[in-house]
Amino acid sequence: MYRKATELIGISKPKNELTKQLLEYDGSSSQQSNIISIVGFGGLGKTTLANSLFQELKAKFDSYCFVSVSLNPDINKILKNILLQLDEKMYSHIDETWETKQLIDKIRDFLNNRRFLCVIDDVWKKSAWDTIKLAVQDAKLGSKIIVTTRNKVVAEHAGSGVYEMKPLSDDDSRQLFCKRIFDSNDDCPADLCGVTEKILKKCGGVPLAIITTACLLASKPRNSEEWDKVNKSISLGLENNLDVDKMRKILSLSYNDLPFHLKTCLLSLSKYPEDELIRKDVLIWGWLAEGFITDETRPVGTSLQEIGESYFNELINRSLIQPMSEDNFWDEDGKVHVFWDEDGKVHACKVHDMVLELINQLSVEEDFVTTYLSDGQQTGKHTCTAQKKKIRRLSLHNSNKSYASPEAREQLSKVRSITIFGKVDSIPPLSSFHVLRVLQLEDCSGMDKNHLNHLDKLRLLRFLRLGHYSATELPESIGKLESLETLDIRGARKPSSFKSHKVLFPMSFAKLRKLLRLYAGRVKLAQGLMLGNMKSLQELVIEATRKVIKEIGNLTELRTLRIVFGSEKTFELKESIQTSIQRLTNLQDLDLRNNISFEEIIDMQQVPSGLQRLFMPDSFMKAFPCWINSLMLSHLTTLSICLDFEYLQSDHLDRLAELPSLRFLRLQLAFVSEQLQEKLTIHRGACAFRSLKDFQFYSSMMPSFQPGAMPHLERLYLSIWTRLRRGGLNDLGLENLYSLRHATIYSFDDDSKAVIEEALKDYPNQAALKIQSMMMN
Repeated sequence: MYRKATELIGISKPKNELTKQLLEYDGSSSQQSNIISIVGFGGLGKTTLANSLFQELKAKFDSYCFVSVSLNPDINKILKNILLQLDEKMYSHIDETWETKQLIDKIRDFLNNRRFLCVIDDVWKKSAWDTIKLAVQDAKLGSKIIVTTRNKVVAEHAGSGVYEMKPLSDDDSRQLFCKRIFDSNDDCPADLCGVTEKILKKCGGVPLAIITTACLLASKPRNSEEWDKVNKSISLGLENNLDVDKMRKILSLSYNDLPFHLKTCLLSLSKYPEDELIRKDVLIWGWLAEGFITDETRPVGTSLQEIGESYFNELINRSLIQPMSEDNFWDEDGKVHVFWDEDGKVHACKVHDMVLELINQLSVEEDFVTTYLSDGQQTGKHTCTAQKKKIRRLSLHNSNKSYASPEAREQLSKVRSITIFGKVDSIPPLSSFHVLRVLQLEDCSGMDKNHLNHLDKLRLLRFLRLGHYSATELPESIGKLESLETLDIRGARKPSSFKSHKVLFPMSFAKLRKLLRLYAGRVKLAQGLMLGNMKSLQELVIEATRKVIKEIGNLTELRTLRIVFGSEKTFELKESIQTSIQRLTNLQDLDLRNNISFEEIIDMQQVPSGLQRLFMPDSFMKAFPCWINSLMLSHLTTLSICLDFEYLQSDHLDRLAELPSLRFLRLQLAFVSEQLQEKLTIHRGACAFRSLKDFQFYSSMMPSFQPGAMPHLERLYLSIWTRLRRGGLNDLGLENLYSLRHATIYSFDDDSKAVIEEALKDYPNQAALKIQSMMMN
């Protein structure tokens, strides 16, 4: 696992100052929207500050959104993102043909007579701000807009208030440094204090420089000789001048310290645009397809996928990529998701723009990825003027780059990976690629099967991802992809001329004998096509149909199964669901979503004995599954479950507590009467939650932790769905959780938040507490 980031340091003062400015108006209808620009050098923490303000204040507004712009923005994509955040349900299927003016008008119409909070992050150019401003400039009722930028000219152009970010103080710098290495505010050994001060001076109070250097040192022996080597490597630092080249030198130290395999994985991220949200699974599948992860160094009993996850986590630990673990994002299916999933793992990341600048430059120097932008320019500074004869990896960002000439086609003959963002018409003819391993099409609106002509030529293709695929069927030629291991069509969308959307899998699909992973949505199998014959499948995400459910039981190599239940009546599938699940003896992850009543699986007589992760988060069970017990689920580490309180019995919690390997539990209790004074008491016991590290609890019922309960619990998340009266938290018992390191409590409203803060004011570890209001009133 990656090491979770420590709490924010050095942010309280600027946050308090800006909060006061943002809330100082009374919000009367005559008050025009108030704009504050946060300006400062890259790496100072502008986005961190803006996000902290956003999370703290958004509940006080009718609507809110947070969007990133970047140096080369796709304005229409940004405007669509705003609409999705304002109302996901209304705009989940935005018309892809809407132009900029139509999108602006839709936003203005929605925000009319609404008080909103909007963060426009990472603005580089006045022109980008001017376009986005058209959508929000007429908002009234005390709405607030926060802009972040490196450019003071842009900040002053944006609006009335400019806040200049300052470097961290010496004390805050030392505290941040020590937190990253020693996990305490000030626990630096005496023999390292001198060299630490020299290093911090060169970091110049820039949080990104401090964190990156600290993560580098954390991987080295803790002695002054090793640390002094790092200090000397930094050479001239940032203490007297916040200079981009000096900052890049500090970041380069961390890159140079990486083992070869991690350098390769990090450089592969240079294909992504600035501020892009990068899914962990997609990233790792690309690494696997290109051979960045091999069997040579794989420990016995560890899968290549797990090795990829360890690489991902190590890049997070070294602060070279940033985990996205708190905010929501809108995925290709138009649904809102969280980066931090039910199992507590990070499922997506971003690359800080200064790190991206570094790896873009390194990628050009090493001829690793060739990236063309919308203006036809290539990213990174060119080290030579000679035209490249061959391209190994190609990334196009809304690019108009033409490959019509024979010379241009020749350049593509050795391309191993192509990734396209935006204009799908910019994709070169697939017949140009002779050794392609990865074809990754992201956010490509208007893409249909006509863009996949000559797909059958890609005999070496291992990973195919079709974002925003708009067709009713996959091309017949897909069956010629004899090396394909991963197919991801989760972004498939209904063509505008069709009422419903199912993607037809042709008969040739059965020829994909090496397919290991199929991530899809609603599919229709061609007459005679038997999904159960795809014996190599190990991971499957699919929407339930009668035929699919019956076929799944034949996929005995499945390790991961996620079934999304849509319009099908699941009670009619009861026998098929039970039979299929019970036959999957190798299954490790089971995820059942949406409209399943769970009556179909509650009385199963057995479950796969090796099950490690079980997710059933969307419907409330009216009975407790008889098979959730320590005998049948001895290997279960992760559980997400919703229970109807009316049917909850005292021994049900005991059965959960007895699961010997359970490390993560998400428990949701519903339909609890507000008049009920009873609490959910969690006792201690020799076998009670012996392995639990993370507990998430959602209910209007209060938990009560007895002394010694959950003895190894480190992280607690409580979401309390009821208004609390004074004294309502007297028996919570946080002090009885002896291993607790972090606790987040969401209250129903501001009054309840005040009750929680009063009840916990004497809690000894205040730094571990985070109390927020859901403002549901």
